[in-house]
Amino acid sequence: MRKYKAAIIGAGSISSHYLKYAREVYSDWFSIVAVADIVLEKAKEKAEKYEVERYCLPDEIYDDGDIDIIINLTVPTAHEEVIIRALKTGHHVYTEKPLACSREGMDRIVKTAKACNKRVGCAPDSFMSAPAQTAKKALEDDWIGAPVGVNAICAMRGNEFWRPDADFFYKKGAGPMMDMAPYYLNLFVNLFGAMDSVQTMAATTWQERTIKVAPRRGEKIKVEVPTYVSSAIRFESGIIGTFVNSFDIWGTKQPYVEVYGEKGTMIIPDPNRYSGEVLLRRFKDSEWRVLNQFVEYSAYGRGIGIADMVRSIEESREHRASLELAYHVTDTIFAMDEAAETKSLVKINSHAEKPNGLWLSPETILWK
Repeated sequence: MRKYKAAIIGAGSISSHYLKYAREVYSDWFSIVAVADIVLEKAKEKAEKYEVERYCLPDEIYDDGDIDIIINLTVPTAHEEVIIRALKTGHHVYTEKPLACSREGMDRIVKTAKACNKRVGCAPDSFMSAPAQTAKKALEDDWIGAPVGVNAICAMRGNEFWRPDADFFYKKGAGPMMDMAPYYLNLFVNLFGAMDSVQTMAATTWQERTIKVAPRRGEKIKVEVPTYVSSAIRFESGIIGTFVNSFDIWGTKQPYVEVYGEKGTMIIPDPNRYSGEVLLRRFKDSEWRVLNQFVEYSAYGRGIGIADMVRSIEESREHRASLELAYHVTDTIFAMDEAAETKSLVKINSHAEKPNGLWLSPETILWK
């Protein structure tokens, strides 16, 4: 299999994770040959730090026919424009979440990808981590019986406490829902399949936030999005879920994700991470047990979705962090917003198939 050439557009903080793992873990499948940003100095800094041969402005990336995949790490409001331009210039695309900031934008991406016969993959890919795949296997092997419900919480106190550039987290296209919900909803689909309908209550707890770190300490941020969101989810399978997602919580002892089955309960670690313990307690157990994990996946971090997409292109199969999955997850977030605004149950009209476990096709497993 040939190695694919990839280029990053958007040299913000998240690009460091992609650059690190591309070089240390996924080098058999793709290499990042260029870093681009509208601020050239940022692209230069990342390229030099991670020994990438080239840095440039984004226009040069679109015009480069030797690049197979554009990795879109721009701010959410730019995603639609970058993805569509990349597709039209002949590139596959892997993008950070969200897919787009509107359903109309997502529809344009789907139409363009089909017309250009190019792939679109979308983060997060953490549902391919060792803990998430271990939990999926345990669930599918009936360790806790048929799932009845799931309870999850994403409890944060806001990015202004550790990031001087926290502004965009409180703008349209971000907030706790667009920024953090995809980690949880991708995991949900990975475990239970597509979501059917939602009911939501939401609040904007503070209308302003204050940046707490230099060099912008003391600057005010105007909040444009809800920062405390509580949703009830019905899955197509009939499973019921609850999900609290907030930038207003200092701490909690509640597990990130608890799955309730007819024969037991399973606890899954932070879906925003690629490590952590999966715990299980069945009806006869006196205490929680730690499940042994797929050690083959333990090195995975951001970028496994790109490696899987490369393999899927070569093998003519659907990649797991797919356009269909991203569309359904983002569509569900829009439905949650609508449910909060209208104080009603909102039906989700999109659908996504449950991704296959990595272990199901040994010839496609991505370890070295």
